[in-house]
Amino acid sequence: MGRRKIVLITGASRGIGRALALAFGRHEYAVIVNYLREKEKAVLVVDEIARSGGCARSVRADVGDPVQVQRMIETIAAQEGRIDVLVNNAGVARDGGILRITPQEWNIVLQTNLTGAFFVMQQCARMMVKQKEGAIINIASIAGLRGAPGAANYASAKAGISALTKSAAKELGRFNVRVNAVMPGFHLTDMGQSVPGAYVRRAKEDSVLGCTTAGDEMAAFIVFLAGMRTVSGQIFNWDSRII
Repeated sequence: MGRRKIVLITGASRGIGRALALAFGRHEYAVIVNYLREKEKAVLVVDEIARSGGCARSVRADVGDPVQVQRMIETIAAQEGRIDVLVNNAGVARDGGILRITPQEWNIVLQTNLTGAFFVMQQCARMMVKQKEGAIINIASIAGLRGAPGAANYASAKAGISALTKSAAKELGRFNVRVNAVMPGFHLTDMGQSVPGAYVRRAKEDSVLGCTTAGDEMAAFIVFLAGMRTVSGQIFNWDSRII
């Protein structure tokens, strides 16, 4: 069997990140599970991949801290020699109306969801440029295009992710580094379950199928996208809410 490709998934201890880690593990990637606070959950993800015959390990880093990000990527480079795929998934939510949101609530969402994604992308892109190959997939959101009352910080960060994706694709394409984004739809993950029931009902009503997104289908699509060699600069709406 050939060399396992290396995938780094940020915020992979739970939710969408966990689903992605398990999906990449099933497709014979060596999975690096990034986490910040939930070490026990990250270890459980690693163990689950290992039990199914896969290869994985966890690494702690705050993606919003450029020093920690650089240290994480340097460690991966020293141990693995390369990174083939990056999935920028780490994110937080601090909902609040525009008239009530605090500077701290604004800053932490932008720092993690947008600036953190940039820090990790920048460090990984430096490796991928030297490799002359790589795939970067950013987790965007339909909120970045439609807006989100009560979550202007989250929507603004995700709008930035779409612009960052297109900009990076234009810069890195000549090095055979593909950069795409996926809007994964609404999932009943830990974050999804924390929103008011009225939001869940609206999400289902907005869907032309009347349902939320299936996490396993979304994860399978992202694994497939990571292997596409002639697709870059695209924002994929993996959702049945029409923009």
